[in-house]
Amino acid sequence: MFRRKILIDHRQIPDAGLTEFPVWLALVDPVSRSVSRGGQVVDSDGNGFYFMASDGKTCLACEIRSYDPTTGSVEGVVRVPEVSCWEDTVVYLCCGTLEKSEKNKTGSVWGLQTQEILRSGDAFHLGEREALTVEAWVEADVYRPEALQSIVRQWASPDSFGSFSAYDAGETDGYRSEAYFGAVFDGQYVYFSPQHYEDHTAHGIVLRYDTQSDFKDSGSYEAYDAGQTDGLSTRGYYGAVFDGRYVYFVPRQDEAGYHSRVLRFDTHGEFKDERSWMAYDVGEAHSQQGAAFDGRYIYFSPGYEGDPKKEDTYSGRVIRCDTQGDFKDESSWAVFDAEEVSGRATCFDGAGFDGRYIYFAPLLHGMVLQYDTRGDFQSSRNWRVFDAKEMNMVMCVGTVFDGRHMYFVPYGNGRVVRFDAQGDFEDAAMWESRDASRTQGLDTNGFDGGFFDGSYVYFVPFVGLPKHTDNSGKQRLTLHGNLLRYNPRKSFEDPEAWQAVDGSLVDGLWTVGYNGGAFDGRFFYMAPWRDATGAGGMHGRILRYDTVGTHGTFDLRYGDCGQNGGLCAAVRGPAFLVNTEQGVLSVASLRPLAPGRHHLVGVYDGRTVKLFVDGVLAAEQTGSGRLQENDVPVQVGSEEGGVGCFEGVTEEVRISRMAYGDGWIKTMYRNRMRPGEFVRIEEGV
Repeated sequence: MFRRKILIDHRQIPDAGLTEFPVWLALVDPVSRSVSRGGQVVDSDGNGFYFMASDGKTCLACEIRSYDPTTGSVEGVVRVPEVSCWEDTVVYLCCGTLEKSEKNKTGSVWGLQTQEILRSGDAFHLGEREALTVEAWVEADVYRPEALQSIVRQWASPDSFGSFSAYDAGETDGYRSEAYFGAVFDGQYVYFSPQHYEDHTAHGIVLRYDTQSDFKDSGSYEAYDAGQTDGLSTRGYYGAVFDGRYVYFVPRQDEAGYHSRVLRFDTHGEFKDERSWMAYDVGEAHSQQGAAFDGRYIYFSPGYEGDPKKEDTYSGRVIRCDTQGDFKDESSWAVFDAEEVSGRATCFDGAGFDGRYIYFAPLLHGMVLQYDTRGDFQSSRNWRVFDAKEMNMVMCVGTVFDGRHMYFVPYGNGRVVRFDAQGDFEDAAMWESRDASRTQGLDTNGFDGGFFDGSYVYFVPFVGLPKHTDNSGKQRLTLHGNLLRYNPRKSFEDPEAWQAVDGSLVDGLWTVGYNGGAFDGRFFYMAPWRDATGAGGMHGRILRYDTVGTHGTFDLRYGDCGQNGGLCAAVRGPAFLVNTEQGVLSVASLRPLAPGRHHLVGVYDGRTVKLFVDGVLAAEQTGSGRLQENDVPVQVGSEEGGVGCFEGVTEEVRISRMAYGDGWIKTMYRNRMRPGEFVRIEEGV
């Protein structure tokens, strides 16, 4: 039997010190070699190792993870009752025979309030506690910032379909807050992008909803008229992008015609303070219709040029904004004309990003445009087209990415086309097409954007076919509220994979005719556009769909979905969500992770939700509410045939029924990444 004195460096510990802390040790000691290798260890499998406290008598809880009898390398974890920040803490590594009664006193190395999850399917219940810490060590060789990837979650979309609610926000703060094209989520607020009324009078009234407040309380909504920002006509927009601080509204048209006056809001400022708003005219006379974001650059999807009343002239001029540059410096802006690639590469509506490529959805011609973000933006060599008319593509508005497939949302028809992003863009075998126009007997003939919740792909209801004649004899659009859903775990051609539900009359409101929307991780908020009543029937009735309900408690994500409704974009990066009885609370790092090994921790203490990335506090948000209890099994990492799952290696996951402090988490990361600096063997002992 022998023992070695181990010192835990006090300089590695935060000012307050730590109690019951699991210290990770990685030691190499000649004495720890097996007897046959000149050491003192008789049991070469390492079963004889244990730890004692500084008194040399108290046995500590520990796990020996690995032992090499040849080198004397020992790796493991020991729970130390108190780790000092003033002087080095002493523990003893021992090897020999320990009485069984002493071993039974050691307890769990991670503490009584922690459950270590080793595999998917384990149960987890909070009991009476409202605090939670979710921790994971992961490694990945790629990163897909537009793909929703969960590392560990107790979160599931129910099989039942149709959990809607609705609120009429059409008269907010004394404004006519109606007629919106798309919306975007910044982590707390949803911003609805202003378009125009039935007489084609464009407006700039931005509507904002606080997702941490009651959905049906008028006090949860604000409106601001940004229509004359910086002395420019800033009215008539189509979609928005959130870059981590700023919300960019995508310019489309006002009464004078198509324009490129980009409107920007600083989320660090006050919503109704004109100093928080800024505008810049790129100088292009064509419409932008939706946008994609790759984490640095915004790509505006080109639509029409010429006379807006005719809509017979098309543009292929893609505008790109460098969000790291000066917003009002012309060097931050660039333009590429896709007609250099193909004369039919014009008139798009929405775009998506798969982690490398931008895909522009063709509104009219079926010619899908792709740009490789690793190449020169203004070189035609980095642009390609695919004629999706071969797949019976008709009209499209918006895209949705589920981590593998890019879906092109059918507009005025029910033909859904998708591309397998793991294949060659120009290979027709990588493309599929399905007519979903009469799913479950409903009119599913036309949508306007869509979204992915980690389990299902949804298509936002807008216009069906054919047109109908009103009492005055005029042709009117047939607008509907039929939400379409596809299960990507099943075959694309399987009728059982497709569902539809009528959401046209919710909470006593006529809820039809939507244009994209925004997703907060639990709820999808569909942007109110028009219902075709009267002279055009613009409305402000927000339709909200609940993707989780009570089937979720927490979700720690390696990547959060950035496609808000298929027409807007936001790269939110790693994220942590908790589902409370008052709604979902979420935080995100707002930047992608580099490939490699990472430590992610989400914490909720009943007052604040936090996310730590590699020992650093990446984001925090105030919020309260009792966490939802449920019987949903915990899912760790990827699953066979699954979607929305982490694509890398999940090394270790722990869930604790307590909220660990900042110092604890930072020390945990430092200890694990640099164990040689954290602990040492006292020489000569």
